[in-house]
Amino acid sequence: MIKLLLLALLGFVVYSFFSGLLLRSGKSRRPLNRTNQGETMVEDPQCGTYLPQSDAIKANFHGREYYFCSKECLKKFKDAQGH
Repeated sequence: MIKLLLLALLGFVVYSFFSGLLLRSGKSRRPLNRTNQGETMVEDPQCGTYLPQSDAIKANFHGREYYFCSKECLKKFKDAQGH
């Protein structure tokens, strides 16, 4: 009976370990493109931060829209673009 309990406990530990590895590897990939409320997520091209589109600072360069997490990132991006 004790052997059966130990075997079940070992199985649970192994299952938990591999489940944790799979979850961690999935989270290291790029985030989902929508928030829990269904809002589109955008990436700041300067620092790589993802944020809801409604919270982003929008700017247009050469006919293309970009979204920034802060005025600092927008300024750095403008400086890098030569504006």
